[in-house]
Amino acid sequence: MDFDDLSSFPLQKRWRQQTSPMPVVVSIIWRDIPNSDSDKSERCYLLIRRKNAPYRDRWALVGGGWDFGETLVSAALREVKEETGLDAEFMTIKGVVSERLVPALNDDGEAAHFLIFVCQLAAPNGVAREQDEGAVTWFNFEEIEELHHAKAIIPSDFIMLRRFIGPDPLAHHEAEMVTGPSGEQSGWSMELVGFEKIS
Repeated sequence: MDFDDLSSFPLQKRWRQQTSPMPVVVSIIWRDIPNSDSDKSERCYLLIRRKNAPYRDRWALVGGGWDFGETLVSAALREVKEETGLDAEFMTIKGVVSERLVPALNDDGEAAHFLIFVCQLAAPNGVAREQDEGAVTWFNFEEIEELHHAKAIIPSDFIMLRRFIGPDPLAHHEAEMVTGPSGEQSGWSMELVGFEKIS
């Protein structure tokens, strides 16, 4: 399957029979947490370990579908509250990612297309708790890199974290992933084949 052929991919084989890209909000949620080994605090980021396919057992940014009639801010805050129990503070939008997923060669899997609005939120107070979507944990960036090397985080989410943590202005990116069965416990493999800044 080629990314250029996605528009002709059979409707019944598309994720939730998509006819257009699905708008999604994801949030980079940060908090400064005291380091137990020193007097300093370190910047940590909240991730969720997804319970459901296709991202089952992978760590990810918190977020989900952008509901009809919601503002971007209200969608981001709602998703964070639903998935972590936290009342967060919206800071800014960091980037927009058009992410396309195709099944691996000769795989009978689904294709998907998401338009992801990456937001930055602060959550200086409160306790993040597991909700219906999965466990939540704070990680410093070194630990997030370890998750990436262990293939325990969604690859495009890792790149979004790495690209959008800094002070760069709003940017548009295109992401492409190939997905397929892995034979492992999670049953799903993902390979990031492209992540390109467009503007």
